[in-house]
Amino acid sequence: MAIQYGFLQGTFGLPYGGYCIKPQRLDDIILSADSAQSQMFCVIGKYSEVMEWLENNERMVANQCTAQDTYTHDLVVEMYTRTSSFVRVIRGKRNIDVQLVIRIARTWDRRDASKGNSQFKPMIKGIVPSGVTLAEIKCRLAKAPAGTVVDATVDKVLLDVVLTRVSSRSSA
Repeated sequence: MAIQYGFLQGTFGLPYGGYCIKPQRLDDIILSADSAQSQMFCVIGKYSEVMEWLENNERMVANQCTAQDTYTHDLVVEMYTRTSSFVRVIRGKRNIDVQLVIRIARTWDRRDASKGNSQFKPMIKGIVPSGVTLAEIKCRLAKAPAGTVVDATVDKVLLDVVLTRVSSRSSA
């Protein structure tokens, strides 16, 4: 499977399934809850390929903009797979097909990934501040244990780095 990346479409608002629309140009990832075409960004491929894509685009920044009340100023990063946990143990995480989704966080996204009634639970879920780089996302994903929610918005060092980056971009 060749790596695919772009904005996730055709999911009826769900962060899995659908198809990727690759943008003509991609400097940074800007998510907008007010536009159906840019609410979620995805990278699809083998786990090792997705992590390599994040590394190759490490300076790219993921941001969001919205005026809707049900969204927060954070982003959710989720990694889905159709591969069972048994097969993941046998084949290893590097060789499984995954779909990485970056989307704007909603107020209820902080709950544990193992709870809830959806049959599609993310293999890895993290909450990161808007303005984070793909390198910072990759670092959080690599450390995240399966089946938990990792909240990087409480990491004061990361928040300081992101705030410095955002303020330097806005003053330039």
